[in-house]
Amino acid sequence: RGASFSQALCSTAAPRGVVLAFSLAYSKRGAASSGSMLVTGSAGWSGTSNTLAAQYFAEEGMPGGIPGPMQVQQAGYPVPPTLPPTQGGQFAIRAPNLPMGASAMPQPMLDSDPTDGPVSVAYGLQPELVEIRRKLPAPETKQYLHKPLFRQNERPVDFHPRQDADVAGFVLATGDPNGGLGGAHPANEEDKEKMNLHYNDSRLVFQCISGSALMHWNNQQDFNLGIYGARRAPRPIAWWDLRKAYDVAVELGDPDFDVAAAKFTVNMFGGNVEFCIEVEEDIPVWYNAIRSVIQDAAWHHAQQRETPAQKRRRWPAATGIAQAIAEGRPLGERALAILYHLYDVDMDCSMKLGEVMLLILEIHAALFAMSGSAEGKAGMESCVQGAMARLPIDELFELALVFRRQCDSSNDGKITKPEFVRLGHEALLQALEAHYQVR
Repeated sequence: RGASFSQALCSTAAPRGVVLAFSLAYSKRGAASSGSMLVTGSAGWSGTSNTLAAQYFAEEGMPGGIPGPMQVQQAGYPVPPTLPPTQGGQFAIRAPNLPMGASAMPQPMLDSDPTDGPVSVAYGLQPELVEIRRKLPAPETKQYLHKPLFRQNERPVDFHPRQDADVAGFVLATGDPNGGLGGAHPANEEDKEKMNLHYNDSRLVFQCISGSALMHWNNQQDFNLGIYGARRAPRPIAWWDLRKAYDVAVELGDPDFDVAAAKFTVNMFGGNVEFCIEVEEDIPVWYNAIRSVIQDAAWHHAQQRETPAQKRRRWPAATGIAQAIAEGRPLGERALAILYHLYDVDMDCSMKLGEVMLLILEIHAALFAMSGSAEGKAGMESCVQGAMARLPIDELFELALVFRRQCDSSNDGKITKPEFVRLGHEALLQALEAHYQVR
């Protein structure tokens, strides 16, 4: 860069690698620095020998093998007064130390310092997303010795929310829609300072559900330009993964006082997301869209991780629990603890919404097997298929929500083992009772 330059000499005659390399650094003010030089033989770089180095110096008129400090100084190159000892008569002259009182500046500061020569082209270059690629770039090539193991660890990602969940429209990005009356919203300054988000006084944004992501855009024009991920197109100012959501609540506003018609609260594992709807007609649209994404993600999570062996182990427990419920007998703590671990499909010591759906479905299938019908006597698979035909997925999701709200005392979306042992029996009875009352 600038007035600084480096000169490297190397011999390419030897196929084993670099024979000799040295660099000379000059100050941009014109005065030569103490310089830097590195001469190594077999003890230095791999593939380099003293014989090849001696041959090179012999061709350059410097016989006698690897030169010493006096020879280098006679050749016109500056040498520092002290040389570090090396093995086999070799020496290495390293770069000069910094002057007294000087400190090395970080590279970004050097790139942007105009007194250090022309500004680097790397200064001010903004990162951009060019392409999203797989973690394993080419698993079918022979460079992967354990290719079958990679294939086993790969999980197919086939989760696609239903088409009616693809909605978009203007919302208020706040849980307090009346805060912007008479001026800027009080939360604008805090969001600007902490997250560099610039909202208007009413915090009006354009919101959309794309796949399983809830996105906020500055305006509809940015949404139209950037929703397909084009290069240098606008990006959303905020987004959340709805696969981590487990419930949604709607609070209707007062038409005589509130600016918004309703406030939405999306319960997620990491916290809650709140936004408000101005038009009353949009309330069922957003509610059904968010609920459908939560339902599809929860069911996909449970179906993706279970195995046929787990199904076979769960079926005797499901039939035993169903028989106890049909006879009106209480469920013991040991039985509930075993049931909890059997339906903890992903084995993370917490039962989530999709696993609750699986529990209710198989308990219902076990009750159907006790009916004595020919379909119920055909086995586990036939009973589960019959239960899915009689218990639609939407109704199963509603029953799972009833179970979770009854059993999840902490309301964090995860049912722990103590909560399940203490409240699981009552929650299961309440969910089944709600189903049969509807029927």
